[in-house]
Amino acid sequence: MKWLDIKKLSLRVVLATVLCAGALPLQAQTLAPTDTVSADSTDSVQSPTRYERRIDRYVLRWSKLIPSHSTLQYAGSIGLISAGIGWHYGKNAHWETDLLVGFLPKYHSRSAHATFTVKERYIPWRCHVHPQWTIEPLTAGAFFNTISGEDFWRHQPSRYPKKYYGMPTKLRSNIFFGQRLRYNIPNSKRIMHQAISLYYEISTCDIYLISKITNKSYPWSKTLSLAIGIKWDM
Repeated sequence: MKWLDIKKLSLRVVLATVLCAGALPLQAQTLAPTDTVSADSTDSVQSPTRYERRIDRYVLRWSKLIPSHSTLQYAGSIGLISAGIGWHYGKNAHWETDLLVGFLPKYHSRSAHATFTVKERYIPWRCHVHPQWTIEPLTAGAFFNTISGEDFWRHQPSRYPKKYYGMPTKLRSNIFFGQRLRYNIPNSKRIMHQAISLYYEISTCDIYLISKITNKSYPWSKTLSLAIGIKWDM
């Protein structure tokens, strides 16, 4: 009986060894694909694909269209009140472009008018007088604006003698210069904007400038226009 028990025990040990030896290659084959997928996942995170890089460039280009500031202006030859958005760009944000829509009440005309303005501004330098305060001693540039309504035209109406008006009244070209005072909002108090600027600008348009050059008695009060505004940097 003892010899039979030992023989059965030995047979069980041999059988268990064979089964374990056969299971090991199967387990290795099962784990191999899992390790490979994990390595591929790690590589995809560290090295973006060509598609992902293209999407990143696509998003970056469109993000540049997001406005960087908004403006509210009083007077300045583009309406009684004007409001709009703008973008700053270039090294140290020395250049700005604004798009403004204005409202002109009916003073001597039959109805009110809307104005549309494109303004380009250059800021050559800035003076940081305090962590929260910055002075921009000179801003200069040009803007083009048009006005709605039949009272203004691009081509001279037939009711006027030929060449009675040398320039159209629908579109005006302007130049300006001014100054700004900027308040930089502390980080802990920022909600929607990072800075607020107050500014003034003195401008003149092509018709007024030509009138002044050709007629020295033409008053400066009609040649120059003053604008006061506020700008919020997002």
